[in-house]
Amino acid sequence: MKKKYFCLFFVLISICIFGQTAVDVFDPFYKDLKTWENMGIINDAPMLRPLPLQEIERILNIVKEEGDEGQQKIAQNHYNRLFLRVFHFGGKTELNLKSPEKNLEYIFAPLIEMNYKIAKYFTASATVSAYLTNKMPDQSPLPRFQYSKHDLAQDSVYLGSMYLLPVFNSGIAIGSPEYYLTIGIARTNYGPFPNNNILVGSQAMHQGQFNFVVNKPKWTYCQSLLALTATNDKRENRGPNKFLTIHSFDYRPLPWLSFGLVDSIVYGNRFDPIYLIPFSAYFISEGLFGFPDNSLIGGMFTIKPIKGMRLDGLLYTDDIGFNEIVKFKKDAKCRMSGQFGISYTMPKTHWFKLVDFNYTFVLPYTYTHVESYNIEAKNYQNYTHNGRSLGSNLPHNSDRFYIETEFVPLQGLSVFLKNAFIRHANVNEGLDDLLILRDYFAKEYTTDGSVFNHATITRKNSVGETSNIDHAYLYSTPFLKQETIEYINQLELGVNLNMPILKSGGSMQFEIKYLFEADINPGANQNMYKKNQACEAWINKSVDSIGAEKIIAERNRQLSEWKKLARGKQFNHYFSISAKVSY
Repeated sequence: MKKKYFCLFFVLISICIFGQTAVDVFDPFYKDLKTWENMGIINDAPMLRPLPLQEIERILNIVKEEGDEGQQKIAQNHYNRLFLRVFHFGGKTELNLKSPEKNLEYIFAPLIEMNYKIAKYFTASATVSAYLTNKMPDQSPLPRFQYSKHDLAQDSVYLGSMYLLPVFNSGIAIGSPEYYLTIGIARTNYGPFPNNNILVGSQAMHQGQFNFVVNKPKWTYCQSLLALTATNDKRENRGPNKFLTIHSFDYRPLPWLSFGLVDSIVYGNRFDPIYLIPFSAYFISEGLFGFPDNSLIGGMFTIKPIKGMRLDGLLYTDDIGFNEIVKFKKDAKCRMSGQFGISYTMPKTHWFKLVDFNYTFVLPYTYTHVESYNIEAKNYQNYTHNGRSLGSNLPHNSDRFYIETEFVPLQGLSVFLKNAFIRHANVNEGLDDLLILRDYFAKEYTTDGSVFNHATITRKNSVGETSNIDHAYLYSTPFLKQETIEYINQLELGVNLNMPILKSGGSMQFEIKYLFEADINPGANQNMYKKNQACEAWINKSVDSIGAEKIIAERNRQLSEWKKLARGKQFNHYFSISAKVSY
């Protein structure tokens, strides 16, 4: 009851800081920063976002000095919005529709934006909002593998038939652009790509952040501790004490060339300060305890061969069969994700702004990890946060070809055209390991091909702990080799208008978007194999005593039912209109 009055109080007095500030990775500044990086005006911005106001001010000053007239004006507008006033007042509304389902979402929120440079080495940004909406984020009418940008938590607070929900995002920063520490709660975007990085993607709900950055002319070191929400493998039973620690070292021998390493570890049910040691190797640290956690390592590069052109690459390795690979064996386990892109941005302000192409892949079982023999227990080791993938928004055993073009006929007015072609398959189709199939029919597992679908079958041992019995595809990588492939094409056209309010430094933003989606085999993300009560007794029997023919017969029956639900065609239309005014 107290929570209800607290939320209502915030609405009534309109202390609702929402929208776009330095702490928001969706702020228009970050889109323009990518443009300036592609143009070659900015070459040394840390890839861990959001950035503190100290670093943003440094970047804007560089663009105001070195950019052409058009870019100087854009930078000045950002500077006025973020630094001339502490608060901006206004409101935002959003309407989203999915057809032919007639699934409608509407959002209204009054707003105050805050960016406060308290002192030279101490800044703060905050967003506090009260959403009035008819949908929770997991109910939003969104295209396949896209997620809501709204950080709403389920609560029983209503205004009539609509949800009335608070959101709080904030951050403080201590230090200079060269050395700084930021602490806050916000979404994270970590990596060289502007959208959906495979290290930490902006699609993941906001997290607690503790970031440390050293940014020198020739190199940058970033370290981040994220406080995550753990769930079980059914996306239920949310709780705390899950952490991602990730750090990277990026070296720039030349202004147009950089390469680096990234190292991370996911763990939980305890807090371990050993993972806070800078410039350490997490895999080695984990070895001190017998490798109880989930470590990943990767490498990346950026090349700018000519003005406006940019090539990026990133590989992020979860687990590989090293012994098989060094022996050049044909069949080897390879759990990794990757992103590669090439883009061209006009070096000077122009009506044709950019063209961008990138390719993303997520190999089978990447980001997944087994935690317990009990599917109801929290999983502290898979690469998830609050029931959603923390890395790529694609499930494992998927890839995506993405192309985008943007035109700016007038300053502040942009027209964009995007197309994404996605392939995905449920990795369990084609699985013929009878021991694993026996367990799938006798014990509950997640088999929907998502990040919660790990490769391991388990047992409770004599001391009540988890024992791993067997692993699927331990010596192979069946990447998109399944019979039933889901094909998705998403074609999007949009118009965005962003006009500054010169008197106050505020802005008016309007956007309208239409997306057409063709989805072939849209039911591939359902559980393929389920526990059958008639097969429960199999759990303590060997394959020979059960009979291989019985397991195969049950496999064929459940697989046939799954294929009937998985296969088909869907054609969807998505419309989105939003408006925001901050004075």
